[in-house]
Amino acid sequence: MTSFSREWRWVRPLLLALASGVATLGVWRFFVVTTRGQLLDSIAYLGAAIGQSHVADRLQRVLETVSVGAIALVMLLVALVAVLRRRWMLALEAAALVAAANLSTRVLKYHLLYRPLLVDWEGLHHNSYPSGHTTAAGSAMVAAVLVAPRSLRAPVAMLGALVMMLFGYGTLAAQWHRPSDVVGAYLVCFAWAFGALAVGALRQRVLASRTWGDSPRPEADRPSRAVPGLMVLLGCIATGVAAVCGWATWQVDDVFTTVFSEQLIAYLGGAAGLCGVAMAGMGVLLRLVQLHDARAAALI
Repeated sequence: MTSFSREWRWVRPLLLALASGVATLGVWRFFVVTTRGQLLDSIAYLGAAIGQSHVADRLQRVLETVSVGAIALVMLLVALVAVLRRRWMLALEAAALVAAANLSTRVLKYHLLYRPLLVDWEGLHHNSYPSGHTTAAGSAMVAAVLVAPRSLRAPVAMLGALVMMLFGYGTLAAQWHRPSDVVGAYLVCFAWAFGALAVGALRQRVLASRTWGDSPRPEADRPSRAVPGLMVLLGCIATGVAAVCGWATWQVDDVFTTVFSEQLIAYLGGAAGLCGVAMAGMGVLLRLVQLHDARAAALI
C-alpha cells in the first residue's frame, strides 16, 4: 500500500457513507413519493399475506424482542467486545454507530419524511420508512463486524447478514413494513457504518504520523477477498432477481385488480431485494473493515 493511499484511506468509506445516504433518500423518493413505486411496494406488501400463516407467528416473537432496552444492551455488548480487545476508541465509535443509526431512523420516519396517498389501497397509510425494527437489528450487526476480532470477522459478517435478512423479511412477512422500508433501514445502517470507518481511518492517519517504522504487512497476512467477494456476488444476484420481478409487475396499475401470480412475484421480488441489499452491503463493509484493520494492527 503506497503512502498516498494510506493518507487518503478515509475517503473511500466517506464516499460510500454519502452514497448510502443518497440511496436512502433515493429509495424513499421512488417507492414512497411516486405512484409507480407505491404500487410496486403495495403489491409486495399484499403478497406477503401468502406466506404470513407459515412464518409470521414464529418471526413475530423474534421481532418483539426489539426495544429501547434491547438496543441499549447491544450497545453495551458491542462496546465491551472492543474494550476487551483494548480498542477504546473503536468501542466509542461502534456504540455511537448503533445510537446514531436508530436515532436517525426515528428522525427520518417521524419528522423529516412523508408519505402521500397516491394509490387507492394500502395496508399501511402512514409513513413507515425506514423500518425501526430492521434498523435496530442491522445497526447491531454492522457494529459487531467493526469490533469482531480479525479471525472471526468473516463469520460474524455472514451471520450478521443472515440476521439482518431474518429481521427484514420478518417485518415484511408479518406485514409490519413494506420492502422499501426494510431496504431504507439497511442503507441507514451502512451509511453510519461506513461513516464510522471513515472516522477510524482518520484516527489511524493521526496515529501513523506519530509512528516510526511504518512498513507494509506481509502479503501472506493480507485478508482474503473471497468471502466479501462471494457475499457481494450473492447480493447482486438477489438484487437482479428483484429487478426482474419488478419488471414483471411494472405494468400493474391497480392494486385491486392484481391476481395471485402478480402478488407472489412482487412478494418474492421484495424479499429478494432486501436480502440482496443486506448481503451485498455487508460484503462491502467486511472488505473495508478487513483493509482498515490490517493498517490498525500495526498501530496498536
